[in-house]
Amino acid sequence: MEETKHFFNVGIDAIGFYTTNHYVDLKELAEVRDVDPNKYLKGLLTKEMRIPATGEDILSLAVKAGQYALMKGNINPKEIDAVFLGTETMTFAVKSVSNIICELLGTSPNCVTQDVYNACAGETVAVLNAVGLINNEMINKALIIGADICSYKLKSPGEPTQGAAAAAVLISKNPRIAAFGKKIGKYSANINDFYRMPNEKYPVVFGKYSIESYIQLQLAAFDDFYNNTEMILPDYMVFHSPFAKLPLKNIQNLLLKRWDMLKKILLEKSIKKNESIKIHAEAIEYLDELLKPVIEKIKKEENVTDTEKLAQDLTQSLKYRVLPALNVPMTIGNMYSASIWAQLVYMLETVVTSNDLIYFGSYGSGATCISGMLKVIPGFKKIVEKSPTVNDFFHYKKRKSISDYEAQREEVNKLDAFYARIEPHPSNQNYFIDMNICDEECVNLRADGLGFCPSGFKRPNKKKLPMYAIVKEVPSQKVGEKDYFDVGIVRVSDDTKKNQVVEYNLLRAGEHETAPCIKSGFINWIPTYKPVIYPIDAK
Repeated sequence: MEETKHFFNVGIDAIGFYTTNHYVDLKELAEVRDVDPNKYLKGLLTKEMRIPATGEDILSLAVKAGQYALMKGNINPKEIDAVFLGTETMTFAVKSVSNIICELLGTSPNCVTQDVYNACAGETVAVLNAVGLINNEMINKALIIGADICSYKLKSPGEPTQGAAAAAVLISKNPRIAAFGKKIGKYSANINDFYRMPNEKYPVVFGKYSIESYIQLQLAAFDDFYNNTEMILPDYMVFHSPFAKLPLKNIQNLLLKRWDMLKKILLEKSIKKNESIKIHAEAIEYLDELLKPVIEKIKKEENVTDTEKLAQDLTQSLKYRVLPALNVPMTIGNMYSASIWAQLVYMLETVVTSNDLIYFGSYGSGATCISGMLKVIPGFKKIVEKSPTVNDFFHYKKRKSISDYEAQREEVNKLDAFYARIEPHPSNQNYFIDMNICDEECVNLRADGLGFCPSGFKRPNKKKLPMYAIVKEVPSQKVGEKDYFDVGIVRVSDDTKKNQVVEYNLLRAGEHETAPCIKSGFINWIPTYKPVIYPIDAK
């Protein structure tokens, strides 16, 4: 096709997504906060928010998303020579989390690592870095992960927009899923729309000013994209989503100010109707309100007589081209740097078909906006449809009461330790993870001679842990040292039962842990098995 010349032979070769399975129902939150539920459901177009379980942090999220990408793409981690993390949820003030991810996923030790802090645009900036490095043959394969936990003060205006997730994309030449366009749109400005000061736990956000910044920069990046490339009309449009109504406000602004271009995108290119994808009714209802000023403006400027048909055509186009991606923020919440990429992963898994084009608009407060285009590769479905998918996480979840949610926010370090014997699960998806674990159960380093522990523990205990396992006994809080170092005895979460299928996770050690290194302020993580929340097929 003629448009192929506009795309690199570099792109997405594998994808992965992970979110915690704990969620808060926003209708219930509104009732407890004495707020009209429609303020959340219709005012923000947000229905649920994911909250991390005790011990889950961005490393927990990122490692799982990375593992899923490697598993679904059947990627040998030793082939990966770059790991970049986009985040605004700081773990160490000095020390890259990407180094830890590289170690835990078993990538090549000859690896470029980088943490990218650029508000919600962190993962996008990391992706651009990877595309350039790979296209210039400086690296071969890069694993890019966006992982964030959006957290606001209890009872604050930002509280109902919270979320937590990680989205991973493996970038390489000869991609099997989607290729990146050779041109991007970009715009940056020094804007104080959203920020978090050093040593402060929660960010500061300026409501309407933040919304206006987002909308203006999305327009500027859209203009820059189409001013620097030939006319390429996307089949779908996906935008960063702090809450699901904001991308639609952005669409409204584009319709009002760039109608000539939006008319071509929305009305001149045939619509691919995928009726199997459920669209939230609140999002469809909002289209009527969104289009009213647009129709009035077009009616005046173009003397359109049949405005009812125009409204119907635009509604149908927006329903299939824009609304599907918003299922993600409506169900998960704000994922900061993972937001745009989680939506793109979802679209690739559920909606798009071979050779489709996807326009994306990424945004990071402070502020920067980056837009671009993806072209879907034929044959991509056999990779992206493998479990777990974003849709799996929509359905396999545990509702937390508001009292449990609030208590968890106050007691983040209370994590009781349980142990059980496991056996590998007989699944074609299963594989083993090589781990070095110290005497105090923490993750140890693989680098020879560099396994320094602040408290002097030097003995690494090598374990080969299965990704998926079956619990063979009732979990117990009592375990002897000799039993613990048996490869079949592992730590499990407190909700684990005998005969359950469980999955390898890393949970952050809390301040209550007995290890002297933890008590001295050193951060570490402990391999912990948790019940699988999606179906696992046996061989």
